[in-house]
Amino acid sequence: MTLKGIIVFVFFYIFISNQSIADDKITFQSDSVIITGKIITAAKYLQHNEVNSAGVLLKEMKQLIPAINGHPADDHYQIKYLKLYQDFLFRKKRYRESIKSAQQLLILSTKMKDKFNIAESYYAIASAQVKMGQWGTAAENITKALKTVESLNSKKEQGKYYFLLSDIFFELREGKKSLYYSTKAYEVLKATKNSDFLKERMNIALMEILSGQHDLALRHLHEAERNIDKGKEPFLTARIHLYLSHVYYKKKEYKLSLGQLNKIPYYYSLITPDASGLKLHTEMAMAETLCGLKSYESAKYYFNRNISRALKEMDTHDVRDCLELGAKIYEGTGDNAMAFSYLKKYSALSDSLNNSAMRKAIHETDIKYQTTLKEKAISDQKLLLIKKDYELHRKNRYILAGITSIVLLLLASFIAYLIYRNKNQSIELSLLKAQIHPHFLFNTLNNLYALSINKSDQAPAVVLGLANILRYILYECNALNADLKKEMEIIEEYILLGKVRYDRSLEVNTHIESDLSGYVIAPLLLLPLVENAYKHGVDKLEKDAWINIHARITGNRFVLKISNNKPVEVNKNSQKSAYGNIGLKNIRKRLDILYPKKHKFRVTDSGEIFLVTIEVEVKRN
Repeated sequence: MTLKGIIVFVFFYIFISNQSIADDKITFQSDSVIITGKIITAAKYLQHNEVNSAGVLLKEMKQLIPAINGHPADDHYQIKYLKLYQDFLFRKKRYRESIKSAQQLLILSTKMKDKFNIAESYYAIASAQVKMGQWGTAAENITKALKTVESLNSKKEQGKYYFLLSDIFFELREGKKSLYYSTKAYEVLKATKNSDFLKERMNIALMEILSGQHDLALRHLHEAERNIDKGKEPFLTARIHLYLSHVYYKKKEYKLSLGQLNKIPYYYSLITPDASGLKLHTEMAMAETLCGLKSYESAKYYFNRNISRALKEMDTHDVRDCLELGAKIYEGTGDNAMAFSYLKKYSALSDSLNNSAMRKAIHETDIKYQTTLKEKAISDQKLLLIKKDYELHRKNRYILAGITSIVLLLLASFIAYLIYRNKNQSIELSLLKAQIHPHFLFNTLNNLYALSINKSDQAPAVVLGLANILRYILYECNALNADLKKEMEIIEEYILLGKVRYDRSLEVNTHIESDLSGYVIAPLLLLPLVENAYKHGVDKLEKDAWINIHARITGNRFVLKISNNKPVEVNKNSQKSAYGNIGLKNIRKRLDILYPKKHKFRVTDSGEIFLVTIEVEVKRN
């Protein structure tokens, strides 16, 4: 080949190569436009909950993306695809596959050092784990998302993550923690003037209901009802009425609760794509409210036509509430066998939900996150101190460091002392509460045994009464304060059980002067006094036994007087101080710890009559 031929060949090869590169570039640009269009359309489908249509586009995108491999933009499209595909799987309730897709997104985002999508990956994983009931790992992942997004100063995402953490504690029925994180999210989104501002306010109202702040929730819900556009937001409007009905139910204003529920069916036809979920919750709430009104047959109608769906579709805590409702409804209709069946299911589910290991994992995660925030704050303070140190003279810096060390040492010592003292008091309180002798339990079980042998109609009522008291002691007495009205209701329940045993040989007179609603008191402080009257008075008298109980609110003080007769032989054969000695000492110690210098406790033993008077300061909830 001549030199001229070689030159022509080289130019021809270069031309062909450039043409091939240009064709590849055109092809890539064409594919990019197609994929971008499909991404936008699929996102719109998911936004309008048209999941199947989105699934068709995602399948097409999966085939197109590999065709542009080797280009720098490929990872960018892969991330967008994975985010949409994860959302699609989540909406289809394919939670395990959703987690796998989110994990792939996490790997790719980490490779690209994309902090925003790293945080979104953790959030997506946590959301699916919440649906699967994996509370511990979900809390860990949402905490990682929060740590990642803090450095980006992305308030909208930060608020979203706080709300998921709030949902986790809501599922655990930890009202105060749930309200704490929900409020933090609300404050963050309020500062950003987010368009979902009103919807997030609704979540806060739900947490307020859970934590028992009913009047506050009522005020916020009516505020939301006034400000909402009912035509544009039918689903949100229906939710407001549903939440209002729940608040009124909790306040035992059943007719107002029923009025709110009757407003909801109007919105069924306005909600797309369907209102089946809303209808399910509304009709179960209708059954609950009618049960409160003692319209048991009507309540049974709504309950029976929805319970099968409720057991399949509602979360575990709502299912537990439905089972308890079933027990109440069938007890009201007189079908004790069905009532006992639902009560057994309710008890079994309650035991599984109170798994201590699960709760411990959640609380440890919460503590770790709070510790991380404190460590960050301390680190920021240290950097500020270093900057100031360089501005000062070396001698002054040493003095300042010395003073700071002394102050921190003294502060640490003082904090350690407070922690030690509070810990000891907490342990002592737990031991004192553990000493409360369940005398009624043994008597009630003996009575129940006798009633069962005789096949008495009273046996189911005794079981339900005993279950109510045990449930209250086991599940509702772990907080520092308990509802005073509920405490007195448990005493009344206890007295009813006593009547089964003693029949007409015992006279119990209860007189409550004041309305106890809204007041709180230390749990299980009053019941041992009533138990003491039975154990050392009624149990030792063959006939004509009596107990008088008198309660009232005076100013900010609650006064309870319990008197009973007792056999004269007690005075002859034993010292006065021996009468109810252990139980009364227990109560004195608890009062000294819980109400230091804010209580009075008097015991009067006048031979045949024993009188105990307790007076403590009470606060409104």
